Amino acid sequence: MKTTCALRFSLALALLLPACASHRLPPPESEAELATRATLLMLADRRDFQRLPFTAALGGSRQVREELAVALGRVGDPRGRELLAGLLLDSEPEVRRAAAFSLGLLGSDAAIPALLDAATDIDTETGALAVEALGKLRAPLAGLVPRLAALGEGEQARRLLPALFRFREAAAVEVARAGLARSEPELRTAAAYALARYPRPEAAPDLRRLATAPEAALRALAARGLAEVGGPEDLTLLLPLAGEAESGVAIQALRAAARLHPRGANAPGWEERLVASAASPDPGVRLTALEAAGAFLPAPALERLLRARWEEGETAREREVALLALARGGSEAARALAVRAAAAAAPGLRAVAAEALGRLGEPELLRRLAGDPEARVRVAAVEALLAAAPAEVVADTVVTALADPDPAVRATVLDWLVEQPLLPIEELEEALQRGVGDPFEDAVRAAVRALGARGRAEVRERGGAILALERAAGDPRYLVRREVAAELAKLGAVAPVPGPVATGRGPAVYRQILEQTRTPRRVALETARGRLELELACPQAPLTCLSFLQLANAGFFDGLDFHRVVPDFVVQGGDPRGDGWGGPGYTLRDEINRLRYRRGAVGMALAGADTGGSQFFITLSPQPHLDGGYTVFGRVVAGEETLARLVQGDRIVRVRELGPGAPGLQ
Repeated sequence: MKTTCALRFSLALALLLPACASHRLPPPESEAELATRATLLMLADRRDFQRLPFTAALGGSRQVREELAVALGRVGDPRGRELLAGLLLDSEPEVRRAAAFSLGLLGSDAAIPALLDAATDIDTETGALAVEALGKLRAPLAGLVPRLAALGEGEQARRLLPALFRFREAAAVEVARAGLARSEPELRTAAAYALARYPRPEAAPDLRRLATAPEAALRALAARGLAEVGGPEDLTLLLPLAGEAESGVAIQALRAAARLHPRGANAPGWEERLVASAASPDPGVRLTALEAAGAFLPAPALERLLRARWEEGETAREREVALLALARGGSEAARALAVRAAAAAAPGLRAVAAEALGRLGEPELLRRLAGDPEARVRVAAVEALLAAAPAEVVADTVVTALADPDPAVRATVLDWLVEQPLLPIEELEEALQRGVGDPFEDAVRAAVRALGARGRAEVRERGGAILALERAAGDPRYLVRREVAAELAKLGAVAPVPGPVATGRGPAVYRQILEQTRTPRRVALETARGRLELELACPQAPLTCLSFLQLANAGFFDGLDFHRVVPDFVVQGGDPRGDGWGGPGYTLRDEINRLRYRRGAVGMALAGADTGGSQFFITLSPQPHLDGGYTVFGRVVAGEETLARLVQGDRIVRVRELGPGAPGLQ
């Protein structure tokens, strides 16, 4: 998920926003406690580890100690491990839960012994969060399962199964098999998710059995897993799933079939199935069927279907998907249609034409689009050229793209140069300097990574790479400094501490923020397909929520598109550029919390840690792998039917806060 930009946002408007009166206010707290909590929020936002105020907070109330654990996890400094390990022994379960979760955010293997002890905590939730943290740290199951077994089979399952998918090892398959025999639906689903999210070949028989399970969620997960470890023989098993009324099952089965179908092979029943699914009233099923049809070409009925949708699709997205499917299938008509699309007035269609021409292997036509006046088209064309052509063929594209005025174009080619470290240090340092005045830092950060990659690939240039990175270590932007420190460490050089972040806000402002985010708040999100109501989790993500409210009430989101919609996964919007690279002109630090990505969760889109801005996404189905990785800052509380109708390119009409005193919807 691409987001960017690094300027400080103003809270002048946000601090005047009223709290939603539909929620009861928490009890008043002392001045000293409020001041301590404001300090913790400030240090977390600045990514600033200061031992004295953190240690002093150990003597605070239960809420203060819980927020101390949260802050230590968000700061992410390894020096916080000792304090968090101590909080794992706190008398209050809420504090122990926060400590276990935050130890997983630190990424330090030194936390494993304390987390193994916490996995058997008397509090089930603390134990489950400790297991989740151990999974993030890639701790082996061999050291964990025997400890949990001592608690009894049921307690072991409740703690282990929800995070089992994080343990990517063969032993997880056997544990998941046992979990499928549980009677609790949520534990059976967790076991199936462990088999399907990062599937192993030995799990294929289990996934085939799940394809006939009575629960739709398990059938969808079976199809998802078989897409990775199944074979052409599974097309027969997937065929009835693709025709199910439950959209999640149908979408996953259609995707799996497209992955598993051998090009040119006979697939009885699938041509008719795809034609029928392309007429589904569910937009996600309809679009997924069109996309999958490309894998089954040549087939006369599917060719006619895709040509018809290209000419007269119900939405612009249907036309785009039909063109890409024809290109994927190598249709004879695809080139002519892509050329037509490349001359279209709509930049979005020209960008899709670039993707199609990349699939068709048309470098000359792509070079023309790489000179398009619209940045999003140039990005798509450069991306397609780099993916489709040998390095020596695209050498001129690399040089031209590195001089492009748009940072997204430069970032695209610099990310390619991380994988293909072909340019000498001098040219990469020039690219880094060219990004000094960019409105967002993606190109500069990519240049830093490319410098590090070149230094590792060419031993004789390692010293030059280190010098160039050391010169960049004083960059005023925190994200750039952090990238520099990471690359210097990879080169074996001394890595400077990148923080703290200069937020420009003092304790008094953070105190006001806490007062403004004591309760959840609601917004109405009006779309071209209907209305959604979102409840914002302000206490768990105060800075993210205030930023969203400020942007919403200022009209920032009005008229923007949902620029990315992946059926049965997410809808994403909030980008003023419309291509996934834009933002509001500042970045937010992550506020990772323990809220879960169930259907309808609202999260902050990222291009790496602490890169949030205005782009947000809403999950269309449960996505546990996102838990603890992206800030959850809200949930859909009304308008489920609208969420199900959204497709890529649909317009956000407006977003406004609801409640007494909030700006009204006109």
